[in-house]
Amino acid sequence: MKLLSLLFFCCTYTPAFAVELFGVDLNGTTRDELRLAIENAGVKLVQYAGKGTFYDVYKGDTVLHKANQLYLGFVKKDKKFAFAEYEFSGFKHPVLLNKLNKKYGKASPIKGKFISDQSYSWVSKGIQITFYQDWNSYKTRLTYFNPETLKQLRNEQKLFSGVLKKQMAIYLEQGY
Repeated sequence: MKLLSLLFFCCTYTPAFAVELFGVDLNGTTRDELRLAIENAGVKLVQYAGKGTFYDVYKGDTVLHKANQLYLGFVKKDKKFAFAEYEFSGFKHPVLLNKLNKKYGKASPIKGKFISDQSYSWVSKGIQITFYQDWNSYKTRLTYFNPETLKQLRNEQKLFSGVLKKQMAIYLEQGY
């Protein structure tokens, strides 16, 4: 009986892989570590994050076939990884979906607002991976994110937006 249950466990257990990009584990990595790995991989930079932007932009086709862009977001305060997103033109990327299923286990489609909406999700060692069709912009997106640091990044964006609105209000008042 023990042998049977051990055999069942071995056959149904799906290992949780560390989610890596460019050989760097996304859990707890920093902006500088990931930027260095990307630079060493020869990925072409489009734009580094600046004061008002919270993500780097890279040419995606140098990394993944048919990818337009790769966006990498980091928390400004401690430079921790928050998200990585590949953007593809159009829909239906079955080869990439098959690769994701092989690496992270079979994902079930998540039903969206419309019958044609397709979204897939995995979680591996605290990193969430989402593969979905963005109908509004006719794109497919593959996103890796850490929910905790993504929340921090969004809070920083809100604070920055609030400061920016106050500065704009002061500037506009000076015109009167």
